Amino acid sequence: MSISKTSDLYRLVNSLSSSEKRTFRLYAERIHNSDALLYMKLFDLIDKQKVKDEALLLNKLDNINKTKFSNLKRHLYEQILVSLRMVSKIHKPNVRIRELLDFAYILYGKGLYLESLKILKKAKSLAEKHHLDLMTLNIVEVEKMIHSRHITRSKLEDLETMLNMAEQKSRAIANRVILSNLRLRLHKFYIENGHVKNREDEEKVKQVFGELNTISVELLSYMEQVYYYQSQIWFYYILNDFKACFISASALVNLLQTDNDLAVRDINLLFRTYHYLLTSAYNTRNIEGHRKHLQILESFRKDNYERFNYNTKIISFMYVHLGRLNQHFLDGSFDEGIELIQNRTLKRLERYAATLDAHKLMIFYYKIAWMYIGCGKPDKSIFYLQTIINMSNSALRKDIQAYARVMFLMAHFDMDNEYIIPTLVKNYWRYFHKDREAHKEPIEFLRFFKDYYRAALDHRRTIIYEYSRQFTEMQQNKYGKRAFLYLDIVPWLKAKTERRPLNEIYEETIL
Repeated sequence: MSISKTSDLYRLVNSLSSSEKRTFRLYAERIHNSDALLYMKLFDLIDKQKVKDEALLLNKLDNINKTKFSNLKRHLYEQILVSLRMVSKIHKPNVRIRELLDFAYILYGKGLYLESLKILKKAKSLAEKHHLDLMTLNIVEVEKMIHSRHITRSKLEDLETMLNMAEQKSRAIANRVILSNLRLRLHKFYIENGHVKNREDEEKVKQVFGELNTISVELLSYMEQVYYYQSQIWFYYILNDFKACFISASALVNLLQTDNDLAVRDINLLFRTYHYLLTSAYNTRNIEGHRKHLQILESFRKDNYERFNYNTKIISFMYVHLGRLNQHFLDGSFDEGIELIQNRTLKRLERYAATLDAHKLMIFYYKIAWMYIGCGKPDKSIFYLQTIINMSNSALRKDIQAYARVMFLMAHFDMDNEYIIPTLVKNYWRYFHKDREAHKEPIEFLRFFKDYYRAALDHRRTIIYEYSRQFTEMQQNKYGKRAFLYLDIVPWLKAKTERRPLNEIYEETIL
């Protein structure tokens, strides 16, 4: 194993739960030699450190040379993984099945092929129970190899059943490959292009998705249906067809709940599906639907949190907290949203800072900034918007980076910072015109600020009315409405024309 970086080892040790650390120490106590004592000393030192300090580690390890230190880190990393594997086989059927397959190979190597077949039968039963088609096929192929080389005294009908299973699983796997490829192609399109912006984009996506029309969902196995609905969700999500996306996500949630074992075994899949369900409800302003499914997700998280691994805890935090923030946007309860952010969301963001990628952090910062603007505290949004604008990765959610610039202008507008806005408009104008096709709506938003500050004072109110009407019309365009889902500039302008707080405008839409 090539792992020798201290940062990699730190992340692994810090990801361990208290019970996993206890298990590792018990596992390590079985070995009594100098190397074991040394790597356990390294483990304890890293576990106690709040901040990574490699120099201190070397000093505590009697300044061992760099080569030995690298080997020690590598060895510790491997031993932790071995310990985790031992724990995982209790809860993860795929780990247990691979172990049984290893046992079968060992027994076969000793000439105990009948005993090997017994182990394989047990592994196959477990794989079938958990819809692990690829592992099932692998096991069947090993069984076929043993039967073809030895007289196993098996019944002929059992052999025929085995052959039929091999053919059935090979067809199911072929379909899963087609569906997973389709899902990944849609994902690739989204990374490269985002949501469709014109008819040409729409035709490209429909051409990719066309393969799905040749498959009848009724004929698919359980896991094939999971892949099928995942592809549908991505397809409708990219097309901005959130009503259809909501229906597909609901179908997948219902499917997952018919097999409680899969829902528990692959909790991240369930959370991700709920995320698209909630996002679709939010984007269609389905307030009660969003509230209902958020409550279900909250209850599931609360009831199962103690057995979540570190990764699932992060994912559950992201999707539940994003859902909570979106519910406050839907209700217009900005003050309550700020309370949630200050008391809980920011603390969790700090806890998971080392693990969250820049994209996820950007989404949170963007929503936090809008929550502050919504509750009439635009000055508090500046830090979060400036952080997004300063993110150096040019390929990182260009749409969010563009909307953050417009929201930055909105915040300064609310703060009456007239002296800075014309300069910002000039700078952002150059930024948006580098890719005019991708920034059609943000350019129009920018034009509002440009015209507003150029107009005479007694004409500025008319400018707000005119652009409010123009943006309302633009909002109806299916290719342009995405911008208005991310940047609620229409109610913001309405609040200006009517000289009322933004939360009142939101609350009116609920009544």
